[in-house]
Amino acid sequence: RNYMDRMARFELDYPFKIDPEAFKVVTARFLEKALVFRSILAKSPITPFWRVSDYNIDDAVIVSQPEDLNAAREEFFSQEIPTSSNLQIKIALFFHKETTCVCFIWNHMCMDGGGFKSFWSDFCGSYTDYINNAAAPVRFSDGSRAFSEVYSDLSKENKARAKKLFAACVSPKDKHRFPFSKGKENCGVVMVSKEIADEIFIAARNVCKKESATVNDLLIASYIDALGKLIDIKEDEAVSIAYAVDLRRYIKDTSRIGYTNHVSFAHCSLSQKGGTIIETLRRVASINAKTKQDPFMGLHGLPLLNFGYKSMIYAQAELVIKAFYKNPPLAVSNVGALDAAAFSLCGNEPCGVFVAGAAKNKPCAMMTALTLKDNLFLSICVRGNEEDRKILEQFFDEIEKSIIALSKP
Repeated sequence: RNYMDRMARFELDYPFKIDPEAFKVVTARFLEKALVFRSILAKSPITPFWRVSDYNIDDAVIVSQPEDLNAAREEFFSQEIPTSSNLQIKIALFFHKETTCVCFIWNHMCMDGGGFKSFWSDFCGSYTDYINNAAAPVRFSDGSRAFSEVYSDLSKENKARAKKLFAACVSPKDKHRFPFSKGKENCGVVMVSKEIADEIFIAARNVCKKESATVNDLLIASYIDALGKLIDIKEDEAVSIAYAVDLRRYIKDTSRIGYTNHVSFAHCSLSQKGGTIIETLRRVASINAKTKQDPFMGLHGLPLLNFGYKSMIYAQAELVIKAFYKNPPLAVSNVGALDAAAFSLCGNEPCGVFVAGAAKNKPCAMMTALTLKDNLFLSICVRGNEEDRKILEQFFDEIEKSIIALSKP
């Protein structure tokens, strides 16, 4: 609440018209299994909790055929679901010609990108079964959402060690900031996205393989390179960027858990940026490879959070966390590749996609990324104004140039 609007945003476009009534039936089944999404946050200075509530399915699923699809999308994604709402997720079916634009907005406290991918895969299977076989939608998970699940599959020795990692990984001090406008006038939710064509992304990814670098390394390196162009970061300057770590990496069978948030952060700190994108990529890959050698990557600091919230009343814990937690000003969140087949509805694979995380308060700028059929989709969402929109558009133009340069070493 102190750093962002808490909303996560996702869109999938399908080349056919979804049956809205069937869609609502499947959504209702999902809400019966994943109760947190039909709950109100019962506030309390001692111990707040989620209270399961009644709801109207027409409030959960909005159906319309807007004349201006982009305007409808923008309006839908700009809303904020309060914790006092009886629904923590809302879905819109926008019909446009012979296509359906399926838009989601939900409380990021309840589910991250990895959780969404699991949910939507289950939803697509249930919808297809319901349409083709009149089968009841039964694929949804009601497994545990507890953070402690990340420890369940660790060895006895590693579990004991992990639960003693009270110290969080120190966030390196970096004065570089995104060049947003200073004013807060006329600020609203600003979402800017960029699509990198498959031929460019595939070529850049092949270069990464030769350099023993990952797609995540590519995203971080291109972010740093593009930002360097905007604010003139010298090649010998140090720069640091945070990136999301999916803690499901420690869970052997993720089907046993519910739809939840299992994301932490790691840091990539370069002592020198490098003069070219390939130099930056090599430095990023080297630093991140060392970070991955830590058997507890992303788990540092979780026991401290747990201790804080369990040893103090909630009001006290809020003050402590606010005093010591700082949102990373520069960050990347890689949702990863989408499985087009798993995300198909009655044999129709998605033909377009959009993802954006919470609208951050300036100067924080988190770039969210995913791939679909080897096309790379990037976005940044902030609370800003039209000047900030132009700055983000310029940034993504530089990102594209960086990736193109990488694809042609």
